[in-house]
Amino acid sequence: MAFDIYSPTQLYRVMFDERTVAPTSFFLDNFFPNSFLSTQEEILFDKIEGTRKIAPFMLPNEQGKPIYKREGERIQSFKPAYTKPKDSVRPSEMLAMQPGELATRQNLMSPQSRYASEVLRIVEYHRNAIYRLWDYMAAKAVLDGQITINYQTDSGVGKAVTLDFDREAGHTITKDVGTRWGEAGVSIFDDLQSWIDTVADAPFGGSVNNVILGSQAAAKFMADANAAEGSLKGKLDTNYRGSEEVSINRGIVRSDPINNIAYLGTLGSGVRVWRYTGTFQNSDGTYSNVMDPRDALLVAPGIDGVKAFGAILDTAASLNPADIFVKMWDQEDPSARFIMSQSAPLMIPANPNCTLKARVLA
Repeated sequence: MAFDIYSPTQLYRVMFDERTVAPTSFFLDNFFPNSFLSTQEEILFDKIEGTRKIAPFMLPNEQGKPIYKREGERIQSFKPAYTKPKDSVRPSEMLAMQPGELATRQNLMSPQSRYASEVLRIVEYHRNAIYRLWDYMAAKAVLDGQITINYQTDSGVGKAVTLDFDREAGHTITKDVGTRWGEAGVSIFDDLQSWIDTVADAPFGGSVNNVILGSQAAAKFMADANAAEGSLKGKLDTNYRGSEEVSINRGIVRSDPINNIAYLGTLGSGVRVWRYTGTFQNSDGTYSNVMDPRDALLVAPGIDGVKAFGAILDTAASLNPADIFVKMWDQEDPSARFIMSQSAPLMIPANPNCTLKARVLA
């Protein structure tokens, strides 16, 4: 429909996809409570290796044996990633009415007001995009114990750098045919118990209190709780003592485009089970899952994640650290104002062995 400013029009409502405003910060908000600003390009972590040695048996009429060993020390070094989105505003772009004005959603603005508003919109757009980058890094650090950073160049093709947080190899599991959830004879409860024990026994591990399931894994989990002869259903049988500690939602779980985490129940001892369906928007407008729908993730609170930020490599920032550094400058010919936001983020799971990810379906 074509119309001009003299056409009698009335705006009924503004429509938008709710997924575009859905929060993506579940992993960042829940597992990265700490923040750290570094004045260096690299961030160091120092871990003290403990010991559980017991004293040996010795005959009383023989000499004693030395057993003391100084505590070991392990230093890990991580170099933060870097991002610097840059956009410009040109005076010629602000002479025409903007979409909100054209649809009478907002009052007619002067070119100067449009110019100032566009600068603010770009700053906010950069900030939101950088926040989502932090979310993505936090999710990958928790899920995979590592993150691959694909740096872009002017040609669009850059080098790839993988930051490995040294999670134990046994904390990334892919179940084979015959052992996958939903197949005959496979006990989901036994799988989860085994993985909880693996996390607890690992160096710098912890006590799992959250089991997070992708949508497909959650469907198999709930089907097992409803099965006629299912291991989870047996745990819910109130004829047995202790079943009151196991409470699982066996009804319909509502999908919400805004709230991407749904509580499914508890498996006892404070182990909560969730279904997660968060997505990120790709540059082409499509959506990708943050967590593979086939995965199960176990997390202990001892992960103690750190939102770390390195120095901003810009003379205007005096090489000081900051979560986000925004700068603006004017270009004389052709006239334009440039806005650039810079951040050197690294979401570090201080104890990555407090996580375990399993691919439970094909």
